Amino acid sequence: MKAILLILAALVAVSFAARPCSAPWELTFRASRHDQGDTYYRRYYTEYDRPNQRVVLFEESFTGGTRELREFLFLHYIDTGFEYDFKLKNCTRFRTGPFRPFEVPYNSTYEGSFQVGGPGEDLTVDIWSDRIPTRRENWLGQFSLRNCYPVSQFLVDTQNFNRTSISHFFDVVQGIVNPNDFDVPTECARLTTYSAMPDQARKVRSLYTGTLDF
Repeated sequence: MKAILLILAALVAVSFAARPCSAPWELTFRASRHDQGDTYYRRYYTEYDRPNQRVVLFEESFTGGTRELREFLFLHYIDTGFEYDFKLKNCTRFRTGPFRPFEVPYNSTYEGSFQVGGPGEDLTVDIWSDRIPTRRENWLGQFSLRNCYPVSQFLVDTQNFNRTSISHFFDVVQGIVNPNDFDVPTECARLTTYSAMPDQARKVRSLYTGTLDF
């Protein structure tokens, strides 16, 4: 009997053990990001559509007291992206690169967990990194245990430390709230040539890919 109880206890422990996970396939959320070297936060409203391999992010920032609004549309299924400036009404068309789902990669290292909130309203959050025995971590991601909702992300740019960023995710909702947000802006639809991916678009893409390296 004692042996059976030990086996059952072990099975229960395994069933609740932290495992790499994928965020829900359709998400709408808000986020904030701060880059090392900047004096302000950038704020985002995001819709993430894994089945159709597309992501749209609306960015709000304040530079020198001036409010700036941009849209970043990543249509990975056709390897095409757009950066649109609402104030200047101009657009850049670029290649998005392959789609990478919003997830904890399978080879991630489990770093621990913690509780957010207090008694009766707490949330368990798991911490993951890309640390390996021969190298410190360049990515640190926090995801909720139950549904794998993103909570925060710390990302180190090994080529330029001033691009190291920390991001926080909140107001997360399962599903796409407004499918029309994936429509290509009129000024962008006229473009026929591709430019190099803007640096800011690469940073924005890292919110859901967890990397700056592709």
